[in-house]
Amino acid sequence: MSTKRRLAEQQPHEIVVCGVPFETEHEKEALQRLKEIGVTSVQIYTFWNRFEPETRGSFDWSFYDREVELIQEAGLKYVPFILMGPKYAAPQWWLDSDGHAGLYCLEHGTYNPIESIWNPRFREEIIRVLEAFAAHYGSMGVLESVQPGICGDYGESIMPVVGNWPGDYHTHAGYWCAGEDARASLQSWLAERFGDIGALNAAWRTHHASFGEVAPFLEHKAPSRTAWFDLLDWYRWSMTEYTEFWMAECRRIFADLPVYMCTGGVESPQHASNFAAQARVCAEHQGGIRLTNEGNRFYDNFFITAYCHSACEHYGAYMGLEPVGPMIDTGVVARIFGSTAYGNRQMFHYYGNLFAENVELRPAAHSLKRYVDMIQERPLPDTVGVFWPGYYTAWHDGTPDDLKDCISFIRSLTNCRPINDDMILDGALDRVKLLVAPVAGFTRRAVLQRIAAWVRAGGTLLSTMLTTDLELDAAPEYAELFGILPTSEHAAGISRHHTVAPPEFASLREIPLYTCNTGWMHLAPDVVPLAETEEGPAYAGTYTRRVTSAFMRRAGKGMAIYYEGPMNFHPDPEALFVDPGVYKALLVDVLRHYAHTADLTPEEDEIARAEIDGRIVALKKAEIVVTNEAPRHFGNE
Repeated sequence: MSTKRRLAEQQPHEIVVCGVPFETEHEKEALQRLKEIGVTSVQIYTFWNRFEPETRGSFDWSFYDREVELIQEAGLKYVPFILMGPKYAAPQWWLDSDGHAGLYCLEHGTYNPIESIWNPRFREEIIRVLEAFAAHYGSMGVLESVQPGICGDYGESIMPVVGNWPGDYHTHAGYWCAGEDARASLQSWLAERFGDIGALNAAWRTHHASFGEVAPFLEHKAPSRTAWFDLLDWYRWSMTEYTEFWMAECRRIFADLPVYMCTGGVESPQHASNFAAQARVCAEHQGGIRLTNEGNRFYDNFFITAYCHSACEHYGAYMGLEPVGPMIDTGVVARIFGSTAYGNRQMFHYYGNLFAENVELRPAAHSLKRYVDMIQERPLPDTVGVFWPGYYTAWHDGTPDDLKDCISFIRSLTNCRPINDDMILDGALDRVKLLVAPVAGFTRRAVLQRIAAWVRAGGTLLSTMLTTDLELDAAPEYAELFGILPTSEHAAGISRHHTVAPPEFASLREIPLYTCNTGWMHLAPDVVPLAETEEGPAYAGTYTRRVTSAFMRRAGKGMAIYYEGPMNFHPDPEALFVDPGVYKALLVDVLRHYAHTADLTPEEDEIARAEIDGRIVALKKAEIVVTNEAPRHFGNE
């Protein structure tokens, strides 16, 4: 039995609270009330400079010992957020030492005292400090889990972003790889990737004499798109490798405890984060991810957490969710529903989101007590896949908002999981029957080839326009899925497209026509049109050819469906060309016939539904209702 599974059986759920009012008259009562509402542990920001303040090896645990003793007396556990990487967590003796190496921003070349992720001497300190911490607290039986604080503004496995202390040191959203240690890492990584400098020059369109000439560069100075994406791959690889180092050491040192790596954001390229890769390395060391992204609304939360959860579920990492700040009471209920639907092991709350002044329980605390037993690890039900190209995300400075409406709409009807490039190459398509690609993105050609093989083996793909390779060139084996041939023509022109879909596309057939600006001509002869123009004479002696903006084609054992019309999820009657909801109708039809997943369409008084242990569970404004309904499934019509 794996360590991960053994730990899951020992601890069915972990309800963690941070911000307990220690050193006040209410501290003991607060801890007792947390125990009464189902909380299992208290997280404490455990700063390196507070337990080793003066010199290396002179540990002073007295400050945290007092709080840990109170936690034990209340029958709770301790979750240390062991902060070492951020500047404010490091002892001054370390910051002044020859071993310390900070980051340098690529934009200005300016120093930042947050520890460099490429500094090998800091890794020696990490091992030493973690071993000392475990030697002191490991035998007490008080630790529920461990969370390392490795980098970022607040200890996350991302680069510095902004911080809340302007002027204390140089910080901003940017790339922190101008140091000599970062440059050496890039050169080594490129040498291993390309083998010889000639291969790099051919791919990048450069003329370097050796790898030693290559240095990190900003996007606007990239010699080619491929060069820029290779730089981002290295930048993200660097953070993933650093994350794996921490996870490996934590697993070795805290052998029988859950370990959570804290991350957050939306994979902005400056963050150096790749959630899929971080989930994979955490899983390899029987660890998990604590994602700090949640707010008050279920669909907002789903959009900003679903990709990381999907990666964790795929690779086998466990997951905890944390809000970004203050919550309203109904927001806490929405968060509980979300963790229940995901099957998360851990849920994190700030004390002030559960308690009013002093120890008075807010309605949120009563809700937690009422629903706490619903939070436990369970497998995710069958889902629809949503292709989430990581390079498209990087190009748009993080997860683009134009995906949100589509992801939310699909989740309002059924379970869905975002799947990125790495996950596709690691076999994630084998777990879905339907893949929706809602953006005209770009990725490495190997990913498109894998998708093409999956479709031909029996999968169904719904694509919005045509995803290309990184240089925006079409991959022939992918384009051919849809019947787009080298001789096909992409035609532009404002025109009316009439729906001619087969009878099984009932929702789409209710929309007789719509306005569209583009479409395809000269497709493969076995393409089945879903919407097309009428051929005939047009304006001022011109002639409209038959152009189709929605079509489908049998590809091997699978089906490829293509669409490039309007994609508005919220009707705008004042729009120049009103979208009657074409893509939404097409999505409904495709889900109905190809998803083979649970129908989770909410009732009128419900916000969302989930399939949990064979029953439908519904989220309403301020409560969660377990129904007696067994889920109906799409794909059986």
